[in-house]
Amino acid sequence: MKKSTFILAVALTLCVGLVAFFPETQHVLTAFVPQDFAGGMLQASVPLVLLRSQHEQKKRDADAKIALIVDGMPDDQARAIETEHEALLRDIEQLETQISEREAEEARMLPGSSLTAAQAADIMDIGTRAGMTNDDILNAVRSNVSVETFRSQAFNHLADVSRQAPTEPGRVLRDERETRRAGMVEALSIRLGAPVAQAGPTAAAREYMDMVDIVEFAARSLDHRSRLVTVRDREELLSRAFHTTSDFPAIFSDAINVSLERRYALAEQSYRRISRRRDFVDFRPHTAVGIGEFPMLKGLTEAGEIKFGTFGESKEQIAVVPYARGIRVTRQMLVNDRLGAIAEIMAGYGRTVSRFEEITFFSMMLSANTKLADGKAVFHADHSNLASAGSAINTTAISTGKAAMRKQKGLDDAKLNITPSILLVSPDKEDEALQYLAPIMANDSVKVNVHVGTLSPVVSAELEGNPWYLFADPADAAVYQWGFLDGYTAPRVRFDEPFGTQGIGMTVEHDFGCGAIDFRGGFKNPGA
Repeated sequence: MKKSTFILAVALTLCVGLVAFFPETQHVLTAFVPQDFAGGMLQASVPLVLLRSQHEQKKRDADAKIALIVDGMPDDQARAIETEHEALLRDIEQLETQISEREAEEARMLPGSSLTAAQAADIMDIGTRAGMTNDDILNAVRSNVSVETFRSQAFNHLADVSRQAPTEPGRVLRDERETRRAGMVEALSIRLGAPVAQAGPTAAAREYMDMVDIVEFAARSLDHRSRLVTVRDREELLSRAFHTTSDFPAIFSDAINVSLERRYALAEQSYRRISRRRDFVDFRPHTAVGIGEFPMLKGLTEAGEIKFGTFGESKEQIAVVPYARGIRVTRQMLVNDRLGAIAEIMAGYGRTVSRFEEITFFSMMLSANTKLADGKAVFHADHSNLASAGSAINTTAISTGKAAMRKQKGLDDAKLNITPSILLVSPDKEDEALQYLAPIMANDSVKVNVHVGTLSPVVSAELEGNPWYLFADPADAAVYQWGFLDGYTAPRVRFDEPFGTQGIGMTVEHDFGCGAIDFRGGFKNPGA
């Protein structure tokens, strides 16, 4: 008798004896052993039955172990349970490997089959992954079907299943966890004051729009369903939400940033009306070339030779600068449902960053240290863009400025014919500008204001006194330029270690740069 046959006979004898002495175990055996008698002998061996029984028991133990973790449990106790659960999962993986090996061995010993153990194992693996029944797989082994032939049968089986349950081609389904997170971010950002889209909240967000308390969002992210009765319950849940592997820290951070970005976008900045945007790829100084620094086109020679020109030497340089400020959302705001207070902080900081840009830009514009590459101020008599004497806003003064701008010359002394479209004034001159540019029905053609409709008034509180300016459209002839670090279109919030002794530490960060790049697109009058 071969050794393998002897071992199988002993195993089968033990199996029959086990059932005989312990009838109550029969239901365990029959649950896992396919009944196929040859000469009255049970074909499946006891070791495989026991391995499968152990596998099922380990799975039940693992499910029971992880169920021991409940809300409010101390972190160290929860981590200990998770460690034990991971050990059970490793045991389950080892048992699955042993079961696969035993199944392959038993397939080799099936009567009437001349397949090798490796071939039988391949057929069982292919059939199992294709979702075929055990009878179909065993019949293939007994019938000595080749691996390639069985692979074709498995493919046909999958095709039949696919036709019975067709799917939509090309449709990508979004991960449920990702959809839930996006919905919670949108709902929380709206609760924090972010403007709602015209179409209203998305379907994913509407599920969470009834929540008005930050603790509710934290509980939902943890799937916490129990009632929070005391302040301690609320605080402990928030601590868990910020420190466990839940999505809540990312949800809260994303919602804060969305709220800040959208509130910031609502602010109106006058400096953007008179300057051009260009973002920066890094923090190094970037060269900017003004409208007058491009060489004029030249005709080709008779031989078709193209004449090359050069850019002007007055290449201006601007760099983006990083800015930041730390703020704190207090523990009391979080625990006491103070979403309104947090929303006010974000709205206030959106306006603050907007004001910061305005202040930074006009501080640069009005500074005596802001000079072009020729060493002179932007508005200078040598640039032909500064009135020799100040005057009120009137037809004569504006006409003088317009003429000066149209006569500006570029690198090759060609006139640029720049047309002003903006009248920039301080609050002190706002009414004067508005009154002058208001349409007037005049009976006398001499009294008609020829500049009405050609200039748009822009007012900045950063300007003082009587000076007023003419600017061309920045897209045509920019005098100033501003921008962000490439990839960032708004201020952003970064979190320190969350939920410390007194709340959450946050830093609002913003990368912003501005500077002068040319003098030809503007004109200054000192005013009167």
